[in-house]
Amino acid sequence: MSDSGATREGVPTGPYVAAGFEAPSPAELSARLPNLEVEQVLGHGGMGVVYKGRQPFLDRNVAIKVVRPDLLANPESQQRFLAEARTLARLEHPYIVTVYDFGKAGDLYYLVMQYVDGSSLRSRLAAKTITERDVLDYVPQIGEALQHAHDNGIVHRDVKPENVIVDQRNRVRLVDFGLARIFGGAIANPSDNRIAGTFGYMAPEQMSTPDKVDHRADIYSAGVVCYEMLCGHRPETAMSPPSSMKGIDARFDPIVLKAMERDRERRYQQAREFNAAFTVLSRTPESTIRLEQTVRAPAERLFAAWTNPAEMMKWYAPTDEFSTPIADSEPRVGGSYRVGMLEPGAALPRVVAGQYCRFDAPRVLSFTWAWETPRRDEHETQVTLEFQEQGDVTNVKLLHERFRDDHRRQEHAKGWTGCLARLARTYSS
Repeated sequence: MSDSGATREGVPTGPYVAAGFEAPSPAELSARLPNLEVEQVLGHGGMGVVYKGRQPFLDRNVAIKVVRPDLLANPESQQRFLAEARTLARLEHPYIVTVYDFGKAGDLYYLVMQYVDGSSLRSRLAAKTITERDVLDYVPQIGEALQHAHDNGIVHRDVKPENVIVDQRNRVRLVDFGLARIFGGAIANPSDNRIAGTFGYMAPEQMSTPDKVDHRADIYSAGVVCYEMLCGHRPETAMSPPSSMKGIDARFDPIVLKAMERDRERRYQQAREFNAAFTVLSRTPESTIRLEQTVRAPAERLFAAWTNPAEMMKWYAPTDEFSTPIADSEPRVGGSYRVGMLEPGAALPRVVAGQYCRFDAPRVLSFTWAWETPRRDEHETQVTLEFQEQGDVTNVKLLHERFRDDHRRQEHAKGWTGCLARLARTYSS
């Protein structure tokens, strides 16, 4: 009932024909979309075809999803598509594939999306390469993506391994947001309240009362995906806990089984609750840095110190010998940042970059983290800051997680200790 995501694998051969629709070749589609260069077919499904292409003026790769014309055959369905596409285009988050544009070329409606150079979770399951550390890293990212979508009034309805893409730095992207809702029915339209999703991953209410499905259905599906990553198969009707499989940590059992409760009132009621339970396991001493620093300054001022480029340049480096010649920031969820730290005698700065995952001023700030130079990090990590104001001081709590190399973790712990000390010296009043 849904398409594969924006990924480089699984190129089909031959024409794609469904419901009388024969997909155009890349050359034919390029001719109809003059601002795009269409290179190859990435995948196809019941709703249409996904291509890889480029936006030459912006010099970036994109994924282009062409929707079957018969699914948008009447003005009402076309209006729903346009309304939903506008909503999805505003849904920007590091762990969700971004919709850049949408439009119509002749009888074809299409979406232009972020291209992810990676592989689907389905392919990784098929290759049997998923480790327990992968589960601990991927599931919280899926949960953050779902919470962001739910906060924006969107229920995915089709969370499954095919719709989870993992890039080369181990960042997860949730794809195909909204399509099940577009074509499975908007809640406000009783004539369109039919079943939407994929059997085996759908919450019970998606089958029994599809007109009443809410965000808790996604939590059920995320639980199934987690179970499959741990056990190598979906849960059976008579559900056994994950630890019934040899070698699986029994601490997963209560978390996964609660997410998969058939009665949605007994599940986690928010994706953030599922994440909170899960991160108790994922934030191990080997994978996580935890530091605190008390600063004699209000939380609002310190939050700005991490997000305002002019302020970041005052202190953002591990020692006083460094300078900070580069600081750029788009202070919003999904916005990017970039910081360069120049060591004495060095020709070029060390540059780190990422995107904001949570922006709750002045209390919580979370962002992805990866070195760009002098060497590009193999794995991306994530930093979360909490600013707890207590009278005339603020306690800054820093948590840096998803490390897979202890030497690198220790290096970062030393660097962050120096950064927090500089923060306190700069802003204590």
